[in-house]
Amino acid sequence: MVASDTQRASRRRRLRLVYRVAGISALIAIMVVGGVLVLPEALPNLLEGMRRQPFAPLIAAGFWAAATAASITGKRLIAAGHLGWTGTTTAHITGTVANRLIPAGVGAAGAFVAALRRAGASNTMAAGAVAMWSAGGCVAYAGGLLLSLAWLWGGGSLLVVAIAMVVLMIVTGPNLARRAGSAIRGLPVWARASRGAGSQPRTGMGRVLRDRMYRVACAAREIASSVRARPKVAVGVVVTQILAMLSMAAGFAMVTASFGLPVTIAVGMAAYVAGTALAATTPTPAGIGSAEATLVGALVVVGVAASDALPAVLLFRAVVLLAPVVIAVILATVWPAAHKIAHGRRPA
Repeated sequence: MVASDTQRASRRRRLRLVYRVAGISALIAIMVVGGVLVLPEALPNLLEGMRRQPFAPLIAAGFWAAATAASITGKRLIAAGHLGWTGTTTAHITGTVANRLIPAGVGAAGAFVAALRRAGASNTMAAGAVAMWSAGGCVAYAGGLLLSLAWLWGGGSLLVVAIAMVVLMIVTGPNLARRAGSAIRGLPVWARASRGAGSQPRTGMGRVLRDRMYRVACAAREIASSVRARPKVAVGVVVTQILAMLSMAAGFAMVTASFGLPVTIAVGMAAYVAGTALAATTPTPAGIGSAEATLVGALVVVGVAASDALPAVLLFRAVVLLAPVVIAVILATVWPAAHKIAHGRRPA
């Protein structure tokens, strides 16, 4: 029986790996084809844009710093009593760098959990903190995606309807989360149990769906309990996630404006929010490839030529991807020396 369960688990892991590799391979193929077709024409535009606006990288870096400060503030709210500002900042930067290697935000979550555990938090508290942070991001970007699509396709009238829907989502969200969390008790046996051959789905796809249902139900219960325990913190997390999202969107819009693209600041921000929200559905490290493709696509939808949109997107994404790495290197080199000086020891 144990061997049979082990074999089934191994097959499920292989099946998930095959699906993931196939999806990422298809995405890479699409990006390669797109790059071959567009990049030769876009490269001169990038050089011309940098010549016309040499401060564009600094603009992007400044807005990235504002977004990072908002995110650190939100994580500090969650980790209050365990992590100070220094620990939270280090955990956030470390997680951001880890996301450049590990897809789907797993690197950032792991770094946050590790920092909380080192600070003495329990496994339950650390898991709840990560769940609350992830839920806050989902709420912020889901609302932003809805509002952005409404603005891009329907103008002011559709935006009013979208705002009403977002307000309704925020008001009813906590109650829905509690209901979803308690729904795990009513799931069928095959959705709650990982053993019992008589209740197992017969197909590999059925087992994958069962596992995903179980994980979603567990996550919903974890989020509901975290929100119920600390509602003010949950509100603060959503607010800081929204501020971080708006900061990044404003930076992207300013870069597109500095490149002379025919879009307003509001449309540029909406294009960024819509593009990054859609890119989050593709599990690539730091959204590399998927974010660039969706951002270019969002600008094309609002009337920008792909060869004009790509240079601005590449510049902005390069700054966003490299900035945390630079900060991490600075922290790794400066912080130990500063710590020694603060304790009266001369750095080696």
